[in-house]
Amino acid sequence: HNIHRARRQGGVQDAPLSYNKRTLMNTLIWFRDDLRTVDHPALEAACSAESSCPQAVFLLTPASWKEHGWGAPRVSYLLKSLQALATELDTLGIPLHVLQLNHHDEAQIRLEELAAELGANEVHAGIEFGVDERRRDQQVADRLHMRGIRFTLHHTQTILPVDEIKTGSGTAYRVFTPFRKAWEKRFDQTRPQPIAPVTNTTQPSTAATRVPTTVEGFDDWKGIDHWPAGTAAGQSRLQHFIDSVVADYSKERDRPDREGTSTLSPWLAVGSISPGMCMAALVERYGPSLEDWPEGPRTWQSELVWREFYRHVMDAFPRVSRDMPMQGWTRNIPWRNAPEDLERWKQGETGIEIVDAAMHQLARTGWMHNRARMIVSMFLTKNLLIDWREGELHFSRNLVDYDFPSNNGGWQWAASTGTDAAPYFRIFNPDTQAQRFDPDGAYRR
Repeated sequence: HNIHRARRQGGVQDAPLSYNKRTLMNTLIWFRDDLRTVDHPALEAACSAESSCPQAVFLLTPASWKEHGWGAPRVSYLLKSLQALATELDTLGIPLHVLQLNHHDEAQIRLEELAAELGANEVHAGIEFGVDERRRDQQVADRLHMRGIRFTLHHTQTILPVDEIKTGSGTAYRVFTPFRKAWEKRFDQTRPQPIAPVTNTTQPSTAATRVPTTVEGFDDWKGIDHWPAGTAAGQSRLQHFIDSVVADYSKERDRPDREGTSTLSPWLAVGSISPGMCMAALVERYGPSLEDWPEGPRTWQSELVWREFYRHVMDAFPRVSRDMPMQGWTRNIPWRNAPEDLERWKQGETGIEIVDAAMHQLARTGWMHNRARMIVSMFLTKNLLIDWREGELHFSRNLVDYDFPSNNGGWQWAASTGTDAAPYFRIFNPDTQAQRFDPDGAYRR
């Protein structure tokens, strides 16, 4: 697991980062996994002054992506989404500078150089939750501070500031259900609303750089045509889900043979749409009181909170992003070293039809139905007794919607090394799962 160990090295907490919005004359917005112009607090802050001249930047860091286990599907979709963002920003008069780096450790120098070149005295960005990302941001903050440039972070990946949701004793939550109750209480109290698209009439003098279609070290993924990119495409799919699918979500979501889920995870992973936009669509359709919602939308809302919960866990327990289990005792599990079994699982050649069908879906489309994800991960860890980190890495290399907190959280849940309140003996029988959720065999065929 050298790839994982290389990425999970402790963060630093030196000079405090700023989380308060402040408007100055010249601003720079640093996009990460928040590639949109709607409901974007960092972009809104950068554009808030009438006399400001905002510009945007995205950093290509292929060595870091490789180190973090990314594969061609994630990178191909990111670049396609970045192209869509560049078009959106162009209509606002905001140029996007795409900087070719190698590793994200170079970010502090390149951002300092760009800010100095553009005369920017404030840089805005969205919060990311891994320890490497936190360390990188601290380095950037320290470097810019020496130049007199303010670095301000905003919550762009979550509906609520998940680092502020605490138990009654002031600690982080370890189990989902009490976190959800606390999350919903805070949501009901604050009622956060998505931020409207920014408007800007200033015409910057610096031209933007072209968004590349490929990055060295990553193949041009053939499955990209399955997934349109950009905010407009994501909003269209969200609207279709709200209009036609969400009402029956609680009944249909576990059927991989049917259109019962939103399939919005690729857009959420790169941030072309935000979870706040998803929540707002539900509130608009079903009203402000969550308790009065039908079971379908209520269940999907719970899935949005699961996504927030995994970020809460990663923020509060850094060890989960250092290749370690959340449950300490599970470090002692004697996982099987079975490379041939692992390879058959990866290739969809286990002989268990529901498992093989799911792995073929992943290989062909870069996506896998959520019920199928649970089945294959339980099969790998509970039947084959192979280390969950092998599965986590395979998913990261092959998912178009790869999202580190959610992927890590899901695999640790399945392996019973993570946040699940149930003991280690939770296990799915794949044959029973197939009979229950694919009764006609359509998905397996």
